[in-house]
Amino acid sequence: MAPEDKVERAIREKLSFTAAAKLRNRMLARVLDALKRSQGRGQSVLTLIIAKELRHSLFSYKFSIVTVLSTVLILASTYVMYRDYCLARDNYEVLRSESDEAIAVIPPTPLSIFARGLDENLCRSFGVGGTNIEVSEKQQSVNEIFKLFTAPDLLYIIKVILSLCAMLFAFDMISGEKETGTLRQSLSGSLARPILIIGKWVGGFASFILPFFIAVLLGTILVTLSPKVDMSAQDWAKMGLFLLSSTIYLAVFFSLGLLVSCLTHQSSSSLVISLFVWTTLVFVIPNLGNVLARQLVELPTVQQLELRRTYNRRKAYFERNRADGLERRRIGERARAEADQVSEEYRNRFNRLAMISQNITRISPAAAFTFLATDTMGTGMAEERRLKRAVLQYNHTIRNWPGRRDRYPVFSYQRSSCREALGPGGLGNLLILVLLGILSCTGAYVAFMRYDVR
Repeated sequence: MAPEDKVERAIREKLSFTAAAKLRNRMLARVLDALKRSQGRGQSVLTLIIAKELRHSLFSYKFSIVTVLSTVLILASTYVMYRDYCLARDNYEVLRSESDEAIAVIPPTPLSIFARGLDENLCRSFGVGGTNIEVSEKQQSVNEIFKLFTAPDLLYIIKVILSLCAMLFAFDMISGEKETGTLRQSLSGSLARPILIIGKWVGGFASFILPFFIAVLLGTILVTLSPKVDMSAQDWAKMGLFLLSSTIYLAVFFSLGLLVSCLTHQSSSSLVISLFVWTTLVFVIPNLGNVLARQLVELPTVQQLELRRTYNRRKAYFERNRADGLERRRIGERARAEADQVSEEYRNRFNRLAMISQNITRISPAAAFTFLATDTMGTGMAEERRLKRAVLQYNHTIRNWPGRRDRYPVFSYQRSSCREALGPGGLGNLLILVLLGILSCTGAYVAFMRYDVR
């Protein structure tokens, strides 16, 4: 490029930057004039700041990107997960109608469309009545690609994509205005800093969360219009609690983006730090927590567990061949007791591993939100433990069933209610999200009170 072209390009960039700064200054002057007029009319200054931030955000490119991205992703996710739910429901109906054995199987919940969680494991059939519970592979996900990639449900979109959008939406709210000089002009008059930061947070987050609610509303309406989806009152209550926790979760990341913006003086620095914080909280801490938990709790592999079961069965088989009469019955009861002991030991270690992993990873808002959302929607680890206890009880009933083998009682199971989902674990995860939100908002407030606007 010739030197003359470089000079001309630099002049044009300078003029474009100057024009944008003049435009922002004119908008700021109008806001300051409105503030002066509002003092005479008794209007709230905070209301004007919120309205100004809403107007600025609604006409920005960030709002357009978030609106298009959230709408397309949420509607596409709802359609894909709805198809997976319908086929899983058909598999359940076929399995229940064709099997004459004593099995424990439950239908998929319609809430798995939005938060799939462990619903695939919950909906597998469990053959009972023997020395151990046999897990069938007939009730598997019909979407084979989910084995390679994460299921694109609403939970994943909120946890990963929209949390990043929340931080990017707020990363330059303070540092960006400092670079253009509008922040110093805003605070040069009688405008107080607390009112300005509160108005920016409320107006910015309201404009960010609006496209999310519209897209979720459209997706929910499309799903509920289907005759295959029948949501009860408990399901709607769980859906409402899921949306509430999602709002709190996104508010945490929005506040973190605002905090980063209040700690830096350049938009480029805010962007880099925001990406680093988001990556650490969403990916690094949950994965490191799981690795650390496995180092603290020794859990045998599935192959080791199966070898122990096979050894006990063969040992009991040879002992029964050498015995007769009442002794055979005692050997059979002892083999069942040993099999139950092996399974119980494995379950206790697995539950301990899961609890330690949860306690470590829940310091991340992404992990706390995942545990809370899946437990609320009935597809989490708490629901899996509850189902396994019900299957064990059903297995005990079948073993001691006095009637005919072709008249076994049908396995019945009711998923946890909304109140049961908010047990000690669910309420703890909700409180963690609220606490993280309060801390991030307080940090942004304190940082802005000490922020140098020069």
